[in-house]
Amino acid sequence: MSKHKEKHEHPAKPEGEHHEEHRPATPAGAHTAIMWTIVAAASFAVLCGLGAFGVFGYERLYANRIFPGVRVLGVRLDGLTTNEARDALHTAIDHAMKDGVRFAYGGRDITLGGSTVAQNDPDLSRDYVTYDVDGAVVAAMSFGRSGNAIRDTLARWIARAHPAKLSAATQVDENGVRNAVMKSIGDLVAPAEDARIDIGWNAGAATPRIDIIDAKSGKEIRWQPAFEALHRQADALRFSPIELTDAVAEPKLFADDIRPLKTDAEALLARAPITLTYDGTTYDVSKERFAEWINAVQSDRSLSVTIDPERFAKSIRELAPIEVEAKKGSFAVTDGKIMDFEAGTTGIAIDDAATLNGLLDGIWTTSTFPIIAHRVEAALGGNDPERLGIKEIIGIGTSNFGGSPSNRRKNIATGVMKVNGTIIAPGEEFSMLKTLGEITAENGWLPELVIKGNKTTPELGGGLCQIGTTMFRSALNAGMKITERRNHSYRVSYYEPAGTDATIYDPAPDMKWVNDTSAHILIHAYIKGDIVTYEFWGTKDGRRATVGPPKITGTTPAPPKKVIETLDLKPGQTKCTESAHAGANAELPYKVEYADGTVHEETFFSHYRPWQAVCLVGVEKLSDGSGSTSSTAAE
Repeated sequence: MSKHKEKHEHPAKPEGEHHEEHRPATPAGAHTAIMWTIVAAASFAVLCGLGAFGVFGYERLYANRIFPGVRVLGVRLDGLTTNEARDALHTAIDHAMKDGVRFAYGGRDITLGGSTVAQNDPDLSRDYVTYDVDGAVVAAMSFGRSGNAIRDTLARWIARAHPAKLSAATQVDENGVRNAVMKSIGDLVAPAEDARIDIGWNAGAATPRIDIIDAKSGKEIRWQPAFEALHRQADALRFSPIELTDAVAEPKLFADDIRPLKTDAEALLARAPITLTYDGTTYDVSKERFAEWINAVQSDRSLSVTIDPERFAKSIRELAPIEVEAKKGSFAVTDGKIMDFEAGTTGIAIDDAATLNGLLDGIWTTSTFPIIAHRVEAALGGNDPERLGIKEIIGIGTSNFGGSPSNRRKNIATGVMKVNGTIIAPGEEFSMLKTLGEITAENGWLPELVIKGNKTTPELGGGLCQIGTTMFRSALNAGMKITERRNHSYRVSYYEPAGTDATIYDPAPDMKWVNDTSAHILIHAYIKGDIVTYEFWGTKDGRRATVGPPKITGTTPAPPKKVIETLDLKPGQTKCTESAHAGANAELPYKVEYADGTVHEETFFSHYRPWQAVCLVGVEKLSDGSGSTSSTAAE
């Protein structure tokens, strides 16, 4: 039996194929894993690149510029620098406010801002809506730059799809708006009148008659919805006329409330006549004058017949003119040194409350009452200059008011007199408005004419800003810390160069600074020719101030002339009350180097709107029945 060997042969391969050695097969899943690893690595690299660009490259791309998607007051600030953003916002605000803040009531149109222009004095023009543009620009530039990389990156990219809407702190001068509007429509809005006691004498009668005058309802403007609408318009930078509405104004006291007090009024009147005394002099108060003081007064607890405090205070000053204003000390200066010092004089002021309380406490037992007054010490007296460290000039500021009309010149002189001799203690904040006091005719202020709507009306306070501007310059030159300052709405020739002015208006804005020296500061204010000068006297502490020069940028031409129809002039007669002013921006650098080597630096930014020439033209009949305006090419 034969044995056979088995042969194992590979099957024949088709022609064209090559024989390969046998190798273990690679699973299909491994191929997939490798591929995904490569894709993931590539994707990760791309994402890292994009992430790095989003965090670092994007930030470098917009270095010193505002990131895309940032809006302030609806204005796009994408990619703008600080100065460009400031200019863009000012331009938008100027455009929005070119026609002023507008109201309508009783068929009358009232425009504030756009047509509220001083005839002889730009100081009397004012802004009723203001914006913190500098603060808004800082907030816009800070967007997406908090320091948190993840949060900032998300904020920047989200802003591209959904813009970040930032606000600019908006201020509406509600008191100023209310007062200005009421000057235009006051005759249409009769206030409510409380019932009152009326005491008089019939012809030939020996005894007075006491009548109760009944209350009257009136009207009052509903200011809250009006101001809410104005705030919305200001925030949106879209101004349109706001229709004012009114409501019935009800009195607080009625005849039935007062009638039971008639007997009390008779008893109080029976105590007259009385006598007031002061420093050995007597002042007789007749029954007729005493009767003018009597009124029904509502206190927190009850209604009673008594002496009206306001009527009493006014009347006794007419009867007994004993008040004396304290005079500040003054000195003569030669070669920069105090050579002759004259101490101030003490004043006298009536204490209304104490005098009235004494009268009411004793009215049922006596008929003679003292006028209570107190002394008002002078700002400087005796050896005060040496004691307070007032020995040398530490800063001087000047301004020129050449060409000013008569009343403006007199107001400037009044302001200089009130500023002269003012003393500011170490650490004390100086307020220009507080120093000047109330801007009233009683305090010596004279009026200038202002266009409001289609009429010229007198308004007090012309020349105030000459006082404020000189103070701003003096405080800067002395190296003081400025705490409040606002430039004028438009450039004023009195206050050139632009950027060195400061506007003030009662009750706001103010001009404030802080005495951050270790000695008192005395202000020596005076006028020589057409120049106002403030000298700051104190003790030098080694500080050195550098002011300016101002840099003027962004000049814009004045708008076309505005012509306002009026019935106050003869038909065809024209009265132009304000010339055209080009707009501009100004930057005023300010640097203070202190003796210890520390340095303070800041820049005061000023924006001046382009201002149109304004003229009144007389017509026989107003175009729309209330007054209209038209524009022609600027002359």
